[in-house]
Amino acid sequence: MKRRLLFLSCIEGATVMAVELCGARLLSPVFGSSLYVWASVLGITLLALSSGYFTGGWWSAKSKDPEKRLFLILSLASLSVLLMPFTAEYLVPRIAFLPFFPAMIGATVLLLFAPVFFLGATSPLFVILQSKSQVDAGKVSGLVYAISTLGGILATFACGFYLMPLLGLKITLLSFGLLLFLGSALLLWKFSFTHTLLASGLVFLNLNSELNDKPGLYFSEGIMGRVEVEDINYHQKTIRFLKVNDIIQSEMNLATGLSVSDYVRVFDTLSSGFPPGSKALILGLGAGLTSNLLSDRKFHVQAVEFDARVIFAAKKYFSLDKGVELVNDDARYFLNITKRKYDLVFIDVFKAEEQPSHVLTLESLSKIKDVLNKGGRLVINWHGYTSGKLGKGTGILKATLIKQGFFVKFCSYSEDENHRNILVVASMNILPSLDYEIQPALQKTSEINTDDQPLLEEANALANLNWRNLYLKHYTGQ
Repeated sequence: MKRRLLFLSCIEGATVMAVELCGARLLSPVFGSSLYVWASVLGITLLALSSGYFTGGWWSAKSKDPEKRLFLILSLASLSVLLMPFTAEYLVPRIAFLPFFPAMIGATVLLLFAPVFFLGATSPLFVILQSKSQVDAGKVSGLVYAISTLGGILATFACGFYLMPLLGLKITLLSFGLLLFLGSALLLWKFSFTHTLLASGLVFLNLNSELNDKPGLYFSEGIMGRVEVEDINYHQKTIRFLKVNDIIQSEMNLATGLSVSDYVRVFDTLSSGFPPGSKALILGLGAGLTSNLLSDRKFHVQAVEFDARVIFAAKKYFSLDKGVELVNDDARYFLNITKRKYDLVFIDVFKAEEQPSHVLTLESLSKIKDVLNKGGRLVINWHGYTSGKLGKGTGILKATLIKQGFFVKFCSYSEDENHRNILVVASMNILPSLDYEIQPALQKTSEINTDDQPLLEEANALANLNWRNLYLKHYTGQ
């Protein structure tokens, strides 16, 4: 058994996972990271792998020099990986004008198919090079796929928890592309001047583009998406934005330190009736502007945020009140373990345009009910859609809240569904008349969002898609 080939197979498996993870994140600034996007990424990845396995098997049977053929395919795979950042930056946005689904699938094919296809095509060649006889083929193929999968596992953890947050998507992909290129040359003892020239050119182009990129105050890529902080002059005011996957999560007037988001103004009125010393739990810190608002009202504030980068940005760039008690954890997990009681719970767990379904299941709402003091209030920041198919998720959320025993009202600053947020207000007591209260014409539904049947992600898919498309057209012209 040739150990150098097993090591190269491990590099190949690692590169497959790096391509898949980074590819999905490269698509997210244009298409988001919804269920549709991940389904497209997984589907195209499997299609490319199966096509590569089949074609690689055919090539291995026809090749007179399998090792030379393997070197050629690995070189093409590494060049395709090195081309991915350029494709994502200059080609993917060019097809975003198409309808969403054709554009998303086309962009996924353009970005992922070639590198994954060539990587998949190497597996049969690894097997044939390691097999001394037909009897060995089964044992060898099992070992090759196991080693390749081990490489994928290592790359998944390395990319998700270290490389992508520290180096960014572009440098991570370049690193894996170069590792594959140099590994195939050194371990197979092959050299191609043409391939080396092309690889060097692609690395130079990407690095030159990286140096010319001018991110704002803060920029971080990670497995949970892209986080940015930047200042923009708007109507003679400087507005500081916190963005996730190119979608604004918080916006602050730099001169006043206050949010300029209309839904925060509505939330301000909803929190005004609580006495000083009340206890508030915020699930989803964002830039911390609602936490600061409650601190100013003399609440004892505890804020839970899953993404440590968001906590860092809130503290460094948005003057987060030092009195806010911060917890770096998943909102649902925190609800499961906390023993405290609160007078106000505010759920603001948007990740870009999406609302994590698991925080709003019937079972999760039961936990929230347990942590609310008598007369306490739950407020949920929600998208603006209430009618037709786009409002299906809002109807399910209301039905789930009522099923758990909450009284429910809706508040918003606008009647325009496409350009508003809704604050869903819930309490175990009958709610009084509220400022900014609206009476949406929701379709009645018996569907409930539960842990066993989490319906909200699918039910909100069209609303999230519509909202993202409108947002990108308004802010970026895409």
